[in-house]
Amino acid sequence: MATVAERSEKLRARLARLDADELEALVRKHNALYWDEHAPEIDDPTFDKLVEALRAARPSSPVLQQLGENKGAASPFGDVVHARPMLSLDKCYDDETLLKWATGIKGSFLMTPKIDGVACSVRYDALGALAQAATRGDGRVGDDVTANVRGIADVPKKVKGATSAFEVRGEVYLRVSRFNSTYKGDKANPRNLAAGALKTKDAKESAAYGLSFFAYDLVDGACSTEADKLTRLAAHGFAVPPSRRFDDKTSLPEGFRAFIDVCRQLDVETDGVVVKADLVAEQERLGITAHHPRGAIAYKFQGESAQSTVTNIEWGAARSGALTPVAIIEPIFVSGVTVTRVSLHNAGYAKKLGVGVGAKVEVVRRGGVIPHVERVLSKPARLIEEPKRWPAVGGFTGVHRDGDFLFLDEPERCREVVVDRVKHFVDVVDAKGFGDKLLAQLFDAGMVRWPADLYRLDAGALAALDRLGEKSAKNLLATIESKRKLTLPVFLEALGLERVGATVAEKLAVTFHSLPKVRTASSKALADIDGIGPEIADAVVRGLSESAALIDALLEEVGIVKAERPSDTSHPLFGKSVVFTGGLAHMDRKSAQKRVQAVGGKTPSGVSAELDYLVVGDDGSPLLGAGERSSKHKSADKLVAKGANLAIITEAQFLGLLGEPGKT
Repeated sequence: MATVAERSEKLRARLARLDADELEALVRKHNALYWDEHAPEIDDPTFDKLVEALRAARPSSPVLQQLGENKGAASPFGDVVHARPMLSLDKCYDDETLLKWATGIKGSFLMTPKIDGVACSVRYDALGALAQAATRGDGRVGDDVTANVRGIADVPKKVKGATSAFEVRGEVYLRVSRFNSTYKGDKANPRNLAAGALKTKDAKESAAYGLSFFAYDLVDGACSTEADKLTRLAAHGFAVPPSRRFDDKTSLPEGFRAFIDVCRQLDVETDGVVVKADLVAEQERLGITAHHPRGAIAYKFQGESAQSTVTNIEWGAARSGALTPVAIIEPIFVSGVTVTRVSLHNAGYAKKLGVGVGAKVEVVRRGGVIPHVERVLSKPARLIEEPKRWPAVGGFTGVHRDGDFLFLDEPERCREVVVDRVKHFVDVVDAKGFGDKLLAQLFDAGMVRWPADLYRLDAGALAALDRLGEKSAKNLLATIESKRKLTLPVFLEALGLERVGATVAEKLAVTFHSLPKVRTASSKALADIDGIGPEIADAVVRGLSESAALIDALLEEVGIVKAERPSDTSHPLFGKSVVFTGGLAHMDRKSAQKRVQAVGGKTPSGVSAELDYLVVGDDGSPLLGAGERSSKHKSADKLVAKGANLAIITEAQFLGLLGEPGKT
């Protein structure tokens, strides 16, 4: 099973090739794994990069407003609506981004540790008694965990001197010392354990974990600065995190590095430093987005570092035919993990770094997870040697450079490349049973050189392979035989073309309806498709040309189920462009988009003057209150005011256009 570091590195390498729909799906998946299942598959920096990529590709994506716990999921706890949304913090990883954020902010700044725990809200009544506690949830609605929070010693059950109701926000966590002495080895990390303990149904069992609480915000309107809030919270009996104030914004980067030592002395895991505008009035002036307050930011740690020596450098071949170097180092312990392999990304990066066998290097685990060579401390006697040839059928193939990357001259003759390409094909067409080991056997036996060969396999030759046998061979042939009819989107995706995932393949099929028309389409025609653009269009044209022989060979073995054009040109949505905003009550957004496409309509990613309909979902936006408008809605309002022929309609009206007026 791949590690978090391996999965993170693999995803980061794919980010540039993913379209907006694919990014949305991945953000949903990894957000749920972290918040709902407490079983993250990628590290925090990679998730942040994923969110940044989605924000760049589709700024108005509703997924960006849905980060946090999934309150749509079944929960044994009651719901608590937050009087003020509990938003996430925007993040940065370098001084330049921090200073850019600070530009235009008036007054001083307050710095506190970013506790790696579970955000929690605790409400007190006018007499100072603990009345209710809730998790952050989706930012608007959280889970009622009052009974479990009463069992946390750091949370006062009664606050003296209260004259009105108030709310305290903070972080529930498990002390590192308690985790190491009691749970280490059995549980993944303190944060995940704390999340599980806070959501335990039995209050006594929850209390037995010995959770702790740091308070960082007081919501009562009586304090003029963040520093005042911490002072008052401490006076009320709450444990508060250490803090430092900075009057000069240019000193923030230096202050951040000095504050790291403060964080390391705490008996709690921290993954960065929170920097806030100290003046509450300034925070109110700056306001909030649907995702984060503008007056605060989290400067995330880059991870602990350690030094080691490079003992070897290995190269691997990817499906694209690119060769990637990996440094093998003497084992070191970094951020709680033993590291022996460190990616060097590409040949150009490795050369600029000046790495080679014998080099002493500083290794950093980015975000506490991804092993990364930060710098070379002592140059090796011999720099990294780039391969001039690569093992291939019949001997070797040459290697050539393209920018910072090395590529194989004849990748189709190389085992790793062919196995990866054929594996991609069988995964997309869902031909189960063809794993990496079997495909490697088929390559070594000369039976498979590209996907088309799968349809020409012989039962007797298959049965003769090691650990296969006659029955398994027949099952495999039956599986591949069942894949002789493919839809156009599946066929296009299975080719493994650069930048062509499931979403792009679907867009191509819906637009052109047949493979010959896709193959002869110009870059301009492709770029005009909503959600594709010039870069993807060029990649598609280039990939189709380079894969011409494979396509022709596959067409001798498989048939393509033709995508039919909508026949009813009188449909009210035929030729119309439709964009959705807010949560849909009767179907998910992707289903709604497919319904529009099925009747000949278009579903662009954003609002523009060419848009025909903006559909406002009945469920609204998860972080906007009643009467508030999303950014798409506001943009549409402005266009309408300028005279654009754009209709803003309800979900019920949209269903009426589809011929389903009964769903209201």
